[in-house]
Amino acid sequence: MLKETDERNMTSFLRHGFSGVSLRAAKEILAAAELDEGRIPARVKAEDAQKMVEAFQRVKLLAPPTDCLSPIEEMLIKKGLSKAIDSRFASTVTRKPTVSQGNPFQIEVGLVFGGDLQAEGPIEILRFTNRVPLMYQQGGCLLTKALESVDWKRYGLDHPGGRGLPKGPAAVLIHLASTNVQFTSEAKEAVADNEEVFEEVRRAMLEVGRGLRNHLKKSSQRKKAQEKFDLINIILPEISRKTSQLLDREEPDLAPVITRIMNAVFLEDEIGWDKRSNQAVCSLTIYNYTARARAYTILAKWPEGEGVAIAENPRGGRKETTGLWAWRLDTLDPGQSAEVRFTVSGLSKGDWTDAEIFFRGNGDIIGATKIDEKLLDEMRKMEALALAEAEFAAATMNESIQRLVGRTPVLETSGESLVVSSDESVAEPSDEPQRIIDNPEDLRQWTPAEEVNE
Repeated sequence: MLKETDERNMTSFLRHGFSGVSLRAAKEILAAAELDEGRIPARVKAEDAQKMVEAFQRVKLLAPPTDCLSPIEEMLIKKGLSKAIDSRFASTVTRKPTVSQGNPFQIEVGLVFGGDLQAEGPIEILRFTNRVPLMYQQGGCLLTKALESVDWKRYGLDHPGGRGLPKGPAAVLIHLASTNVQFTSEAKEAVADNEEVFEEVRRAMLEVGRGLRNHLKKSSQRKKAQEKFDLINIILPEISRKTSQLLDREEPDLAPVITRIMNAVFLEDEIGWDKRSNQAVCSLTIYNYTARARAYTILAKWPEGEGVAIAENPRGGRKETTGLWAWRLDTLDPGQSAEVRFTVSGLSKGDWTDAEIFFRGNGDIIGATKIDEKLLDEMRKMEALALAEAEFAAATMNESIQRLVGRTPVLETSGESLVVSSDESVAEPSDEPQRIIDNPEDLRQWTPAEEVNE
């Protein structure tokens, strides 16, 4: 690159020859390599080039463009898993693109649980790289090793000794999208060890694991609460009726009594499909079975994306971050209930089947999870960083286009022919006659090869 570049100094070479190298970063790299900023790239010696390569590792650079990656996306993963495997719960995670050794990569993980899956043996693993399945050498694959490194017992699966594959009625899909996938051999049957990829896969596993744990916890709480509620509603009315007959009195209102016995706040969520509007409908109902008024903020996770938007939302609320909406319930009196209902357009039937509900406020809500404010703040920071990187990439692209336009010959029409001129010929007039190109195809022969490639 140093020998073939057209740049006249090292700062310009680093900025225009590499992705994500700003002027600040270029100066830091040259300073660390002890190279002069105005030095001609073609005159840099091999040992100086090696110092510059080492300096790259110490200077923080912006991530390279990741629009070259082709992820499957959460919605398609969930739809594919649900179609292939009959399950009761599905959780998917698409990590933000990141970089390893200068190559962008992205991790996606999907987990399904319950249904027809076998509960006795190890969980099923589906491995993919750039949408291509890996069928062999599962044990020696980095993706499998990252899955085994998680303590799945904390998330509701049987994991004897914390080693090997966990056991339970579950299946996990792992997808690695990258411009340079490192395999263990030429057969391309298993992904080779890589610390950055390993850590990203492990973090994705922890995310879907938390989703599974919340699902199991919510299911268990609902089951116990429903059993208690049904038992109370069977026994108390019967006791009230018999006692009223013996005492010859009217039956009392049992609502306050049931509220005291239950002493909990419940949330029921339901996701349906409106055939008339072709929209997904999410309904959240909160019941206050406590002796005092409550105030909460309810947060719902929804599949926000390109072409997908909230259509109807009578309660308003506000957006907390991408895919997370919040509503404030100022007063929920004892024995009362409140409903939050909204519709989502841009989905197909079956795309969204399970809701993740969170809350802020004092006292637990059975059927919802208390929001982790630190995690939410981290999500906001990551979203802001991604937006800043996108703006910088757009600015860099515009600068490159302007630079390319300045170097490209100007084409002027003269009758039925093309007259070729350039900025340099205008700045420095020449006595040589202008070349006339009667056939536009001859322009490629006149234009230098590097400009044609650009």
